[in-house]
Amino acid sequence: MQNFDIPYFEKLIPKVNDYFAHLPKPEQKDRKPELLAEHSAMVAAYAGKIVEVHHLDTIIKKLIDDSIPEKLEDKQLLAGTIHKLFWQAIAFHDLGKLNLGFQRNRMHNEATLLKVKHPFQNQHSVIGVYLFLALFFEEFLKMKLSDEEQVFICNIALYLSYPIYKHHSSSIERAQDEENWDNTDLFTLNPYLSLFNYPLNDEQIENFHTCFLGNANFNFLFDRFNESVFKVENAFPLYALVKLNYSLLTAADYLATAHYMNDWKNMLIDFGVLNSDLKEKIIINAQKRKSYNNAVYELINVGKDLNPDNYKIQNNENLNVLRRSIAVEVVNNIRRNFDKKLFYIEAPTGGGKTNVSMLVLAELLQKDLSIQKVFYVFPFTTLITQTHQALKDTLGLMDGELMEIHSKAPTQKGKYEEDYLNYLDNLFMNYPIVLLSHVRFFDVLVTNNKETNYLLHRLSNSVIIVDEIQSYSPKIWDKLVYFIKNYATYFNMKFIIMSATLPKIGDIIEKKGLSDGFIYLISDKKKYFQNPNFGNRVMFDYSLLEWAKPDKDGVKDYLNRLYEFVLEKSTEYAETNKEYPGSVLAVVEFIFKKTAGEFCSITKCQNDFYDDIYLLSGTILEPRRKQIINHLKSLNARNRKVLLITTQVVEAGVDIDMDLGFKDKSIIDSDEQLAGRINRNVKKTSCKLYMFDCNEENILYKEDYRYDLIQEIHDEYEDILRQKDFDRLYNLVIQKIKEKNSSKYIVNIQELFDAIFTLDFRKVSESMAIIKQQTISVFVPLEIDIQLIGEQTCVLDEFHIPYSEVLNGKDVWKEYGLIVCEQKEDFIKNKIQMKKIQSLMALFTFSVFANGKEIEILKTYAIEKYGFLYLESYKSIYSFEDGINTSRFSDLNFL
Repeated sequence: MQNFDIPYFEKLIPKVNDYFAHLPKPEQKDRKPELLAEHSAMVAAYAGKIVEVHHLDTIIKKLIDDSIPEKLEDKQLLAGTIHKLFWQAIAFHDLGKLNLGFQRNRMHNEATLLKVKHPFQNQHSVIGVYLFLALFFEEFLKMKLSDEEQVFICNIALYLSYPIYKHHSSSIERAQDEENWDNTDLFTLNPYLSLFNYPLNDEQIENFHTCFLGNANFNFLFDRFNESVFKVENAFPLYALVKLNYSLLTAADYLATAHYMNDWKNMLIDFGVLNSDLKEKIIINAQKRKSYNNAVYELINVGKDLNPDNYKIQNNENLNVLRRSIAVEVVNNIRRNFDKKLFYIEAPTGGGKTNVSMLVLAELLQKDLSIQKVFYVFPFTTLITQTHQALKDTLGLMDGELMEIHSKAPTQKGKYEEDYLNYLDNLFMNYPIVLLSHVRFFDVLVTNNKETNYLLHRLSNSVIIVDEIQSYSPKIWDKLVYFIKNYATYFNMKFIIMSATLPKIGDIIEKKGLSDGFIYLISDKKKYFQNPNFGNRVMFDYSLLEWAKPDKDGVKDYLNRLYEFVLEKSTEYAETNKEYPGSVLAVVEFIFKKTAGEFCSITKCQNDFYDDIYLLSGTILEPRRKQIINHLKSLNARNRKVLLITTQVVEAGVDIDMDLGFKDKSIIDSDEQLAGRINRNVKKTSCKLYMFDCNEENILYKEDYRYDLIQEIHDEYEDILRQKDFDRLYNLVIQKIKEKNSSKYIVNIQELFDAIFTLDFRKVSESMAIIKQQTISVFVPLEIDIQLIGEQTCVLDEFHIPYSEVLNGKDVWKEYGLIVCEQKEDFIKNKIQMKKIQSLMALFTFSVFANGKEIEILKTYAIEKYGFLYLESYKSIYSFEDGINTSRFSDLNFL
């Protein structure tokens, strides 16, 4: 990297110190404006520090090398030039602030400055693009390149100018998608070149205008490039190079600006990476902190393997032996393959995947010194919260060493006393271990949004543990694996994909030059899945599938009949329960909230058996959800008769152990997931999951390949569940995806490849939308027992929100409104306040789909304000115990 210090800019632009980059805060009256040279040097310094800390040099080099088409000869010169352009795009991004309009109107600079007549008013980004390209053109004239090499390197310069143009925009898109100016507007900017030590004469500048920029519009070079057949085996490296440049430029610009505005004396140096002490702590604690892991390593150290076939008698002791066997096998396999980048952990529900993932992490940290960060990626916030606690317990991690990032995350004490520095840590995920959602993580990989893309550079040299990847539609599995394989190859990321129902997505796409295929850390899953301690701990009963599926008018009668069946089986179980006589924990799962609500009403009206009846769905507030789950896990519940009525929110991330289950049939993954909530520890007998067929599952799954294919092989449905042979279905799904992608007549992954090749950042981002339906948050201003708020009371005290034995949502809403309406001049302080109050808002909030009749009905009870539906008249349609009263709605499907 070239040294872009202040003397460099003073030499490049002799009068540069006449120009300002930023003004101090109004209260900082004694401070001078930040000079353009100072800011430019500081941005380059922060970018350099980020690259140094995250070891990005080799990543940038590989992206550059693989961006150059094979047919071009002088690869060394081209690579060196691209590397120089990469850094100049960052260092020169604000040179457009030489604009007199910007200096006078934005910086209030009254110095005598060069006046240039142009149509760009106070803008500086467009002028910055022109100057960056002009400075490149001076270098370009000295190069001896073939015609094709000239076209190629000119286009690279143009591509790397685009982060300059968009560094103050909310997103980056193709130049073709912009409302472009006529290039004669750009030609008016040439007087600015007189401010530089710029050796080109008028004729050469004219050549720059007409031959380089083109005489039509700014799309000229894009068109030439795309028509030049510069096809490469994989267009990802160039796409990622520009995206990484945008990440470094905008992140460094943000930090450099913060540096000046906050008058920091020293650069920030803690970027939240694993240091040697933390790595050692993780490695030691993974082996010794928990007795069951200590037993695993004792077996490994003496070279002993456990044969699952010797532990087929169903009991908790043998189940734990099998868990140790899984862990031993996984650790041995990761040791043999630590240099690989892609791994599968396919273990039965209850097999200890989360714990095993920690052992894999510890092994990789011990063997691969390049690893600096860890990301745990989940489909649900419940899994994030659960694993966050598990990591603390097993690895001895403390606040500041890990962070859960999601909207419902409680406010966590940061590393610093100053709120702003903690805010920056959250904004840039400056923690060695981060837990976040699938949506958030994959968005970083593909987004064109500036703030999300800040984080791209952080993903390098990391371990990514992805749980329950089958949660998302098979329609994007090919795109998921495309990005997983490319980022693994180019950003040195190790992906561990784990699930009990794991689609082998690695088989979908095979491209030259990418990481080798996935390594199976469990070589023969059947020896575990079909062991009675996993395979038979819950027996599936399909007798209810013989009942006629009800039409709309027959649902109530069906539910009454179902209740009688549930009651009968619950009574039988309670009467024969030897460990907890008279007790039963039963769960009934429906596809839709409305049906669950109707069944709950029927149960409560007729009940004279159950001690507790709970309803759990997407409209239940988080404090109530935790209250229900904690009760189900408590010893107190074991001596009671409990019925949990739920939707699919219970399937993953809810750590409960029920005795009986009843489930509305949907897709196999979903059916198996509920089975995983029953008899988790094999301490019980006669545990069954009864499948029934009430609602039209095609409403939810009509676009899911799995639903279509299971209809085609419905005769194998029971066999697949019994043998846990989910590959029989997944192989068909993957074959269907491959057939689609080989077709020339339907929309397929080729669209993504084309978007990447043409740097259509917006289209790439849109192609990977994991959740396509928009949602809206509904705020319920009820009272919540203060005991359910937990550590959030410290936030209440900070905002002086009143509370006693209860916290009133109206008081939280009032404080939120004050923060929204009474914005302080300091934008960042507002953001910090909003972040803190949002953790309280989440206690009173649930989400619904933003389109459809349900929203219109909810609006009759609510007002729209601050981006929420404020459920002002909630008492007639909502309760803390049961959520939305769906009897008030028809055909309403909540999340």
